[in-house]
Amino acid sequence: MSKTPPKRSRPTDVLADLRDAILDGSLGPGKPLRQDKLAASLGVSKIPVREALLRLVAEGLVSVEANRGFAVTRLESEEADEILDIRAVLECRAVLLAVPHMSDATIAEATQILDEAELTTSIDRWGELNWAFHALLYEPANRPKLNQLIRQISNQTERYIRVLITNSDYRSTAEREHRTILAACALRNEEAASALLAQHIRQTGDLIARFLDEQAVRNSQQSEG
Repeated sequence: MSKTPPKRSRPTDVLADLRDAILDGSLGPGKPLRQDKLAASLGVSKIPVREALLRLVAEGLVSVEANRGFAVTRLESEEADEILDIRAVLECRAVLLAVPHMSDATIAEATQILDEAELTTSIDRWGELNWAFHALLYEPANRPKLNQLIRQISNQTERYIRVLITNSDYRSTAEREHRTILAACALRNEEAASALLAQHIRQTGDLIARFLDEQAVRNSQQSEG
């Protein structure tokens, strides 16, 4: 790991450290995850490391390969397209249920989140605020299981979105779309909010798939050259 997390012992801490390292790119796509090396770098035994890796497998951030062990899941355009499609279904359902119960305080808090997101220069902070905005919109639905599923699938897309932000002008586009979605929520128009959210998520999926496909072509051309 290129960025050594603080040494902590609780299994939840180990899970959080490894998840963060994958999401911020410290542990890149395809990186083998050796339990003994991770345990040493985190200052723990291999038991909480293995538990964390199995949890990350369930989240889709880590894969298990026969005779090779754990590795960080690779970024694939087909996977990105499928994951964003699932997100659209889950999140549009959540916002349909949430908007009728949305308070003025929620709209004001969401506005503050977008204000801060547009000002920050940190990709890490922007990612946190991006999730905070989406999660806040779904909270009034009062569907904890649905929100839990959305969070889990969101973890799988965060790496893709980070790559997109780093290599394109996606961030400014996303910020404009967030404002439009919030405006529909402020009007308590759940149908419009859901439609705009679906468009936002699916366009993000299209952009990620296109970027990864183009990257694969470039890498192939470089290896041939």
